[in-house]
Amino acid sequence: MECLHKPMEMGRIRTSIAKYDCEKIAKIRKKIELVFGRASTWDDVTISERYNITGDGDLIMIIR
Repeated sequence: MECLHKPMEMGRIRTSIAKYDCEKIAKIRKKIELVFGRASTWDDVTISERYNITGDGDLIMIIR
């Protein structure tokens, strides 16, 4: 499974803030709307923790 966020780097200082792949999050949001019949109101962090999307466009729900 591909990670949805990448660490941001500013010069030599490494931060712990994650930069989320906006395009992938948008695809996941569209697929959630298609599958569940309504848009998700969760933020990008929650979406990236609970869902992923395959290269074929299938939605993966991560259940813990």
